[in-house]
Amino acid sequence: MTIKRIIQEELGKTLEEYGFKFTKAEPCFWPYEREKDGIRQEIVVARDRYEKGYIKMIFSTNAYGQRPKEFRDFVPEEGAKKWDYWGYENEEQLREVLREFKRLILAYGFDFVEEISKPSTDAIPTEEANRYLLEHHQELYIEYQERLKAKGKEVKEVIAIIYERLKEMLDEPFSQVENTLMGMAALYGHTISWISRGEWMWDEKRGGCLVEKILGTKERIRPLNLLIEVWDWMRKHKNIESDILYYKYKMILIYYYRKHPEEIEYDD
Repeated sequence: MTIKRIIQEELGKTLEEYGFKFTKAEPCFWPYEREKDGIRQEIVVARDRYEKGYIKMIFSTNAYGQRPKEFRDFVPEEGAKKWDYWGYENEEQLREVLREFKRLILAYGFDFVEEISKPSTDAIPTEEANRYLLEHHQELYIEYQERLKAKGKEVKEVIAIIYERLKEMLDEPFSQVENTLMGMAALYGHTISWISRGEWMWDEKRGGCLVEKILGTKERIRPLNLLIEVWDWMRKHKNIESDILYYKYKMILIYYYRKHPEEIEYDD
């Protein structure tokens, strides 16, 4: 059976009535997309990569901070919540599943797409701020070394200092902490690349300041976006135990010491 044709017959026509258009099938993915008020909205039929008789729906937009979701993430019905992939054994069962998908989309899916077409937060790293960081990261690094008393500290100590400052800012509005987050992004980016062993550049594809080739590895970070995301997560979840800044550095070290095992220090 031709899955693309069946999807179009059972589901695609309804999506097209709401302005979605089939874009381009990829292995295991059949996407429909529309643009509304400058936001790209996408509804995808996805098949399990390893088990051909299982499919699901994925809903996403390019609104800042929004993540792809499935029926079980937002449909209140028990039948939709207990399934990851929905199984079928033949064409008729596939059609039955797709008809159920259509019912759920009409009942909940289109409204949900509108919900996730708005940014999930006011803490949005702008292109302007990223460009400023790229152009001034060196002087910001020097300034925030002094401001946070991080000069001469080990990498983990500097990260701990950054976290302590983040905790102090959790009740402040983003507009008042944005510049501080930019300064700490410069401090973090230089510190984990051992001051100068990383290339600061502009990420043309995603539009942001990027540090790549950190310690000669293939690892890269977008320092401003990362610091904003960590601060935003901490304030939203009322959780001061985030460790993502440590984790990023740890991954860099793993790849670095694979290339330089002779530098590994062992405890006696």
